[in-house]
Amino acid sequence: MEKVTVKRISVWEKVSDFMMDISKYVLTAVIITSAFEELSDVGWVMYVVGVAGAAILFLFSILVMKFINTKE
Repeated sequence: MEKVTVKRISVWEKVSDFMMDISKYVLTAVIITSAFEELSDVGWVMYVVGVAGAAILFLFSILVMKFINTKE
């Protein structure tokens, strides 16, 4: 009989993947919006908020992945 190995996936690993996906979507939305829409005088605020939000989510997901890998 063959022994079956099962990889356990933690909730935090899924949260990390989710946050990384969301950061990619936010960054993509900022780029696409800027390509199709003329921005007003405060258009730079959209860039700053979008890029900062994507960076925060991306860093959070990297930190969670690092924490998960050091725990094992």
